[in-house]
Amino acid sequence: MLVQILSFTHHLTTMLFGIYISAFFLGVRQNRRNILTLFLLFSGVGILYLANIFLWGITVTDRFYALIVHLPLIIFLAAYYKYSVVSSCISVFSAYLCCQLSNWIGLVVLMVTGEQWCYYASRILITITTFFLLCKFVCRTTEIIFARGTRELYIIGLLPTVYYIYDYSFTKISSLLYSNNKIVVEFLGFVFCLTYFAFLLIYFREYEKKQEIKQYNELMKLQLLSIEKEVEQVKRSKEKLSILRHDMRHHLNIILTQLQNGSTKKAVDYIGEIGDSYDDTKMITYCKNEMINSVISIYHTRFMERNMAFHCDISVGERLPCPDTAICAVLSNALENAMHALEELDAEKRLVKLTISEKGNHLLIELENPAARIPKFADGIPVSGQKGHGIGIKSIVYYVEQLNGQYHFSFTGNAFLLRIII
Repeated sequence: MLVQILSFTHHLTTMLFGIYISAFFLGVRQNRRNILTLFLLFSGVGILYLANIFLWGITVTDRFYALIVHLPLIIFLAAYYKYSVVSSCISVFSAYLCCQLSNWIGLVVLMVTGEQWCYYASRILITITTFFLLCKFVCRTTEIIFARGTRELYIIGLLPTVYYIYDYSFTKISSLLYSNNKIVVEFLGFVFCLTYFAFLLIYFREYEKKQEIKQYNELMKLQLLSIEKEVEQVKRSKEKLSILRHDMRHHLNIILTQLQNGSTKKAVDYIGEIGDSYDDTKMITYCKNEMINSVISIYHTRFMERNMAFHCDISVGERLPCPDTAICAVLSNALENAMHALEELDAEKRLVKLTISEKGNHLLIELENPAARIPKFADGIPVSGQKGHGIGIKSIVYYVEQLNGQYHFSFTGNAFLLRIII
């Protein structure tokens, strides 16, 4: 009688374990509502399982356990919680793989004691312990893993899927695993090997991407630091200009005195000194936003130094609908790329047109410049085959995506056009 009770309890805890862990692996929150919802699913599936035992017996029912329990669970996770079918399947197969912990330990206990009740009692205890350990330490990680792209999911789910098929094919539906067939016994090791190689390949690619992103982040930090230094220089120029304006009355009095005393040459020299003081404070006001105004002033000077025409139409308020530093990084990279493109052209063709405006709490940026050659595009983004080039475009894409904005690169006629909405 004790063995029957423990056996029934074992099947009960295993089914509960599979349903809850499959859901929690995907990221279903462990709150009262979800626990109750999953318990109702367990009740429905449990009734269906018991009905099949009553009609067909335990042996036949266990062979079709996947159709009775696992298939409804996968459908429920996909339909009710809106997870993809692929991630739902992999989560169920992974939970099934976790059940082998209690299975193996139970078999060890059975071999040592020779008592069936010890086998079932140990399996119940290990199942409950494993459940709490997985919920506390593993489910947060699996939630992130199962949210990855389909390609990564196929690699991650290869091992639990193959084991699931292997175990059902060779132990539940048939007994080939215990037939001493070497091909059957070695098949799982073969799959482990393939999975390991696939994992290494994906891991290496992800490592390369992380290193590339790290390099981009370092470059972006340097770019922002450079922009901040130049903006600070512009601020100092404005402060110096305000001081000079304040002192202008004194300068005029000195010049007037020198002229009255007949010292014309001294007055002219003094005027020259004042002019030299004003040379490094020249700054045109393009808009009310100080950061954008500073960036455009900096690049306007650079364009002038290279004999490049710069036409701009800026109509933005003092406060932008997004972080100033990010916009400055986008704007600086775009203007820098335009400047490099113009360097390859004749002097009469060197013209940059920049338009920035606000509409409906969005910032609209449009930059147009001629180019000597048509750039190559990949997924709508210009790419460069030269080492060290293309960082500016990647920076623009990075910041726009961080701000949940949109970008569009195009080349029409002989002009390169960039449109950004943030």
